[in-house]
Amino acid sequence: MEYYFADRKSNILGVGSTDGKGEWRIDNDIETQSVDNRPAVELSLDIHFTNDQEQAVNEMAKATNFIMYQDEEGNAHQMVIESVDHDSLGHIHSIVASDAGNDLINETVGAYKADKPYTIADYITRFTNDSGWEIGVNEFPKNVRTLEWTSEESSLARIIAVAKDFDAVLSFGFEFVGTNLVKHVINIRHETAGDSLISFEMNKDINNIVTHLDTYDMETSIKAYGAVPESTDGSTNQDPINLIGYKWTDPTGQFVLDQYGFLHDIIAVQKYSRLLSNSNPNPKQSDWNRVKTFDSKSQEALLQAALADLKKYNHPNETYDIDLVNSPYVPLNQTVHIADENQQLFLSAKVLSIERCRANHSVKLTLGEFAHETVSFDERLSELANQMANMPKTIQYYPWLRYADDDKGTNMSAFPTGKKYMAIVWSNKTSVPSDNPADYAGKWALIQGKDGADGVPGAKGADGRTSYFHTAWANDVSGQSGFTVSGGDGKKYIGTYSDFTLADSTNPTDYNWALFKGEDGDVGPKGDEGLPGKPGADGRTAYAHFAYANSQDGHADFSTTDPNRKYIGFYSDFTSDDSTNPSDYSWSLIKGADGANGKDGVPGKPGADGKTPYFHIAYADSSDGRTNFSLDTPASRKYIGSYTDFTQADSANPAVYSWQLVQGPKGDTGPQGPQGPQGVPGSKDVPYPYVQLDAPANPKKGDTWWHGTSLKDATAVQRYDGSKWVDDAIAQAVLYIKELNSIILNSAEINSPNINVPFQHVRISGSEILSSGSLTLHGASYVISGNIEDNSGKPNGQIYHTEVNPDGLLSYITQTDGTTQMHTSRISMGVLELTDLVSGLGNSAKYITSTFNAHDAVDYYHKDSGLETNDVKKLNISYSRKGPNVTIGIAFEMKTGNGWVKIANIRPGYSPFNSDDAARLLGSMSYTGAACELYVSAGGIYIIPWRGQGGYAGSLSFITHDAYPTNDAVVN
Repeated sequence: MEYYFADRKSNILGVGSTDGKGEWRIDNDIETQSVDNRPAVELSLDIHFTNDQEQAVNEMAKATNFIMYQDEEGNAHQMVIESVDHDSLGHIHSIVASDAGNDLINETVGAYKADKPYTIADYITRFTNDSGWEIGVNEFPKNVRTLEWTSEESSLARIIAVAKDFDAVLSFGFEFVGTNLVKHVINIRHETAGDSLISFEMNKDINNIVTHLDTYDMETSIKAYGAVPESTDGSTNQDPINLIGYKWTDPTGQFVLDQYGFLHDIIAVQKYSRLLSNSNPNPKQSDWNRVKTFDSKSQEALLQAALADLKKYNHPNETYDIDLVNSPYVPLNQTVHIADENQQLFLSAKVLSIERCRANHSVKLTLGEFAHETVSFDERLSELANQMANMPKTIQYYPWLRYADDDKGTNMSAFPTGKKYMAIVWSNKTSVPSDNPADYAGKWALIQGKDGADGVPGAKGADGRTSYFHTAWANDVSGQSGFTVSGGDGKKYIGTYSDFTLADSTNPTDYNWALFKGEDGDVGPKGDEGLPGKPGADGRTAYAHFAYANSQDGHADFSTTDPNRKYIGFYSDFTSDDSTNPSDYSWSLIKGADGANGKDGVPGKPGADGKTPYFHIAYADSSDGRTNFSLDTPASRKYIGSYTDFTQADSANPAVYSWQLVQGPKGDTGPQGPQGPQGVPGSKDVPYPYVQLDAPANPKKGDTWWHGTSLKDATAVQRYDGSKWVDDAIAQAVLYIKELNSIILNSAEINSPNINVPFQHVRISGSEILSSGSLTLHGASYVISGNIEDNSGKPNGQIYHTEVNPDGLLSYITQTDGTTQMHTSRISMGVLELTDLVSGLGNSAKYITSTFNAHDAVDYYHKDSGLETNDVKKLNISYSRKGPNVTIGIAFEMKTGNGWVKIANIRPGYSPFNSDDAARLLGSMSYTGAACELYVSAGGIYIIPWRGQGGYAGSLSFITHDAYPTNDAVVN
């Protein structure tokens, strides 16, 4: 058997085999199916691994991954790994998996009442909606029912209940193409109960027979309750149907219905009563009493349900485990036959569960509904022996034996060959059998029936051979031209064959060849024009435009061709023509008095395609830009270079720039001109920005000093106040900075979706423990995570994590392996959840988890006073509950001496856990030594008084899992 391991996306991670020939050796693979757990299939197996394979096996066969395989009957299975035990020392990786159909247990469906009759497929489709499952085989296409469910449950439980109502059997099916899962189906079939005609004999087919007898569910009387009847007169009676007052007589006399509604088996009580003794061999009292609830809506239906239950459990439960040497597959619920001559044990039984181990070639069946049987031929011989024993001793009888084609004696013969009927007659006439068919009339018996249907296929033989499929490729139909077995690239023909040899044959004649790549066809006619494609991400051409002027706004001496100006303007768009509007340009000074380094230019307008173009300028003393190349020192340079792209940083390669002369050679000194008119006052008081390392000489008030060789590496900025340099600041509404290195940041508001604050070797408050980690704010999540270090800063392997998000708070710390969470706390939507590690590490870790909410912190209380029934009066019941702990106080006075009577319904929110009875003995307040047995169950509060007079009181405590009674009084 081969098992395929896949991740959650169904990608194959590895293949294991039970024959030991694959990469992974599988052992102890046990597949379990049972009648009670249909349609589920369970699988457990062990994977053996080496040291080099340990990491791979953990990844391949981890919890939630898939296992896929096909069984001997051709059914495909997809299993989900539910638990893993990894033994590093023993090199065994053990997993337990369940049918992927069990995923429906994670879906919940609510109460539902059908408005009309529906088919089983209609119901299952409704309750598995949007789960990915669809109906496969359906043997109930037209059967309809009108069904109702009054509470919510899982989708899996609901569809199993639907199948039960239709007397159908469900199974999950998986359809694969190769190893790709393409369909999940739910198959709906009739129950296949019947005789398998398979017999097993001890010491031949059976290793061992283990017999189980138990009395856990045994009963000799039953008090039955049915459904609560619907009100027809507006009353609020909530008592369920019972059998009190119902008249019925068992025709066999074995079962008796008494006046209190108990149904007794008077035969069983004589066998199992606790009063049974040598002096009382046939007791009629001290039944094994059981109180049970059924869905019956009438007393008649309730009686039948109780009677069926009593017949089922009026004797010890008897089951057998049959350990078979080797068994064919036997479907669930089929009948098999068991023979153990040493014990004279001859049984017929139904198959209740099947465990198949492919690695050990073994099958283990659990059987039930046993019936002791004897061979019918033995009975006939016994009867015949009795007849012969009673015959007169003086008469000699002779057996006449004949065979025929039918029960009329047609073609009668002394030989059985080809005959279907046989007759035996004992004659006192002669020892020679008669050949007259009339002498055998009425004695003919069928010994050869019609051909039976094909039996159930046997399991795959342990000595089976493995077939291999081989492929090769070639360039012609004979396979001789270009033959290869390593790949079909460029080949036109493919050859195939199969045999029982692993290696591919290199003889082309062993293959069957077929064309799979034809010649190239002629060019077809031109098709219609296709739809326009999406615009390209940057399919438009950007143009850079330059202009020159003698003013900062570009209006003085504006020109797009003469660069002999003090200012250069630039803009970029997708039009090749230069604009003649100075306002379209961004202007920069390129020629003036020698001064400090200029600031970076302004980025151009974002292009229509969403990318920002950048304009770059450099300076040099040659037309190729290579002499005295500079990015930030235009003074005395004769040439200016420029280019535009979508990268912010300036290129240091002169070749990418377009160079233009901006300063010609110095001319001869001209003659002195005439004196001009008096000029306007100078601008000596205009503040000047210095960019240099040393303090500027002779500054004036208002000048600024950028400490650095350029604005790019400036480390501070100061302003001269007339007597000294003082620290200055940049006042800016919006400041775009790629990287900010700061010691102190004073801010009223920080708008950012991501903030990261790393810390190294900080001391955890109140301890000597150090930690390194980070504090991050990402979207709506605030996280502190880090490690635990000793006082020298060395990590010990432990990791802690605390997270606050809109859902609440999560905090945990790990063991020193860094992955196993040791203590975890979570606060979410009013619920505190605490989890502690109990034992183990990693996948073997076991935890205990508890939750706490507001309901757990308060006491709920309710009291019913002055109640009265047919059997008790002055009935007072007080209920109190804190968490799962319930205490019921009760007091009442008896009116009758009836035994096992219900005196009240249990209040919702206070019933015992798992519907189990809670009981105690109440002391009498009126009579010394008298007592009353008190039972509390989900069905109500019951009493069995020892004396039918006086008062009784007491209290009883137990555990409940009911929802909290939120409408009751709350005591903080």
